[in-house]
Amino acid sequence: MKKVFFDTNFLLRFYLDDIPTQALKAKRMVQAAKEGAILLVTDLTVICEMVSVMDSFYKLEKQMISEKISNLYRTPGVVVLNGDILPDALSIYIAKNIDFTDAIVASSAMKNHIEYLASFDKKHMKRLSNYGIKRIESPEEMS
Repeated sequence: MKKVFFDTNFLLRFYLDDIPTQALKAKRMVQAAKEGAILLVTDLTVICEMVSVMDSFYKLEKQMISEKISNLYRTPGVVVLNGDILPDALSIYIAKNIDFTDAIVASSAMKNHIEYLASFDKKHMKRLSNYGIKRIESPEEMS
């Protein structure tokens, strides 16, 4: 089976249908993946960029963005490399109202049983304390 790596603009066209000719091609590609003709592959970098663009440029609601990403990684014939953290990241993104990339960082730390997160982002990262993640700025803060 042939593998095809897809990028952010491919996903945006697929979900937003804002450039009809490109959206049609993207939909045909996803359909081919669903039918098992190809395997569509992407990674978390593409997903992060997609969420950022949908949020900041297209001003979509976080819940709608979350639904689109959830549908993506559940689509047969589509693989998101390291995508196993997406469910937790999407949950944190919605529940804690933080940037998606921060939610990815938190989910990755949790998956790998990492207790401390070195960050100067006090606003968003302090919202993660009930997930067992402690934001620190220096080694002396670890206890």
